[in-house]
Amino acid sequence: MRYVLFLCFLTLFACADQSRDGYDIPVGKKQNEENQHLAALSILSDAIKNNPSDPDNYYKRAVLQHELGNYKDALVDITRAERLNPNSGLFLFQKAKIQNLLNEKGALKNALDAESQQFSSPSLYVLLADLYLKEKNFRMAQKYMQKAESLYPYNSELFLVKGKYYAMQNDTTTAVNNFKRALVLRPHGFEPYDYLIKIFNSAHLVDSALTYNEKALKRFPTNKELVYNKAQILENVGSLDSATKVYQAFLRLEPSRYDVLEKVGNIYLRKKNYAAAFLIYDKWSKAVPDTEQAYLKAASCYELQGHYTNAKTYLEGAVEKMPENKALALRLESVNNILEQNANDYLENTQQFYSNNKKKKVEETKEPEPQRRIFDIGNIEKIQKRSQITIGKDTTRN
Repeated sequence: MRYVLFLCFLTLFACADQSRDGYDIPVGKKQNEENQHLAALSILSDAIKNNPSDPDNYYKRAVLQHELGNYKDALVDITRAERLNPNSGLFLFQKAKIQNLLNEKGALKNALDAESQQFSSPSLYVLLADLYLKEKNFRMAQKYMQKAESLYPYNSELFLVKGKYYAMQNDTTTAVNNFKRALVLRPHGFEPYDYLIKIFNSAHLVDSALTYNEKALKRFPTNKELVYNKAQILENVGSLDSATKVYQAFLRLEPSRYDVLEKVGNIYLRKKNYAAAFLIYDKWSKAVPDTEQAYLKAASCYELQGHYTNAKTYLEGAVEKMPENKALALRLESVNNILEQNANDYLENTQQFYSNNKKKKVEETKEPEPQRRIFDIGNIEKIQKRSQITIGKDTTRN
């Protein structure tokens, strides 16, 4: 049975040359594909032990490792195959493809070397277009997209790269259309989903972003990046409590993603939960001790509450760990200035307080002015006595 299975995979990889085998024709995903790959890996490993000088077996195992997502192991195998046959355009193409996924240098050179070996494939031209996009050489990227399209226009990888190109040109509508076409041709591809989610999220089209994220999660339930995307979408829409829970779920899956700690801390800071924010930022600073932002943001939790003495103590510890860091030194100087100003203000207020009290006591010791009677209306000029008025007889009367 193992021998029959081995023959099947030999036949499969024998077609992996310059033919149309590399073209993307939509096919149904086999249920036991991963198990078959693992079985084939075991068979190929036995074959390599028996004949370690055969480059083809290394190439076939590299392809299987690539399909399983074991890119570093795949790179080791394809490098061995290339050393045994350095003039194989197929081997150089596969190596460039893996290097591109690992973001390693040399991918563009190997892809161009594969082309110089007369290796012709739309997948190679798509790869070259993608590599030139990374270098923002749009003219060369367009050239290779056109070459790929002339050979095989219905290639999902081509539509994916076109989507990236138009996204970089800020033509969002055309980019979205190309990513959608890539999904139609290859529904089990992850990258188109990822780009669509990010485009819709950045455009604040939350419903569309969540729809594609949920679709992708159904296809890729173990994909951690989709959990991260969901948290970002929830944060952008203002569902901060839900976003925090999803970010924390992501951290349980990826505890080394310390950049997510900053996001969680920022959410707590937005909610003015300074104690929780400080704990998260402090955890970040301990996990990555050379990150100045972690210390600065932790200290800001004290400063926003007016606890400058605590901020000073925390920053002094940070400066001790990173004595050459100018940003930390400047922040510590700023906090010290605030504390000094506060101390001066306190001293001035205290002196003014005692000065006012002293003045008040002095005033109280002065002789009080004599109190006036309630009805004392002051000095009034004496009125002269009037003479008696004589009233004569009225002569008008008879």
